[in-house]
Amino acid sequence: MKPTRTLNTAMIFVGIALVTVAGMCNAATPSKPLNDKHSVSTRPDISGTWERTPDDWFGENPDDPVHPGGPMDLKASYADEYVALKKRQAIANEAGTPLATTSSKCLPEGMPTLMAALFPIQIIHDDKQVIVLGEYLQQVRRILLNEAMPPKETLDPKYQGHSRGHWEGDTLVVETQRVRTDVSFYDVPHGKDMKITERIRLTTPDHLENQVVIEDPQVLKTPYRFTFEYKRSNYAIQEYVCENNQIVIDKEGKASLSLE
Repeated sequence: MKPTRTLNTAMIFVGIALVTVAGMCNAATPSKPLNDKHSVSTRPDISGTWERTPDDWFGENPDDPVHPGGPMDLKASYADEYVALKKRQAIANEAGTPLATTSSKCLPEGMPTLMAALFPIQIIHDDKQVIVLGEYLQQVRRILLNEAMPPKETLDPKYQGHSRGHWEGDTLVVETQRVRTDVSFYDVPHGKDMKITERIRLTTPDHLENQVVIEDPQVLKTPYRFTFEYKRSNYAIQEYVCENNQIVIDKEGKASLSLE
């Protein structure tokens, strides 16, 4: 049988002191949120500049890119409106007088078109937020992490909507609501209750995948699902300022607002 060790008074005092110091250190270190399963240092690094891939992702015409998930399952009235719009666009293009677009009006693309990366995007992130910078019109999208989405009725509609996200392992899961209803996606409108869910992850160090689901009970019969794929780029996004084509300057240099 092992001998019993006798503790003197000094050793007992030292033991108590060590336990006290350890407790103080633990108390000084803030605990991680329950939903924060990975520290910032161990999360995938999705920061950097990203461009869409493959290079011909837009199809035959970059000015009229194909829908990323195939035709949308639109409700009847919206399907009819979409077909009529495409006919008007074709006639106007043939006549050399194309219809005004978001681009020609110098307006932001909004969500989810920003993530289509028609121009390169840059991602910056820390433990509180993910920032997506779009080169076109210097757009900014802010994804707040580990925060609950406020009630929809308290949120003002925005071009990029309101986004909340969290990490699930190596995947950034993002929900976006309250995108302005005058923002379209590939010429398709949406209702005020549209919700966009994204699952963003690295598939290789230089390849980023964004699985997107759009739910819109007003416009869509079924949720619209598609995937954006990006490749890492050394390109540094530039300042992109668009002249407001709604401002008309006459021969005398006078400016007026065109509402056409």
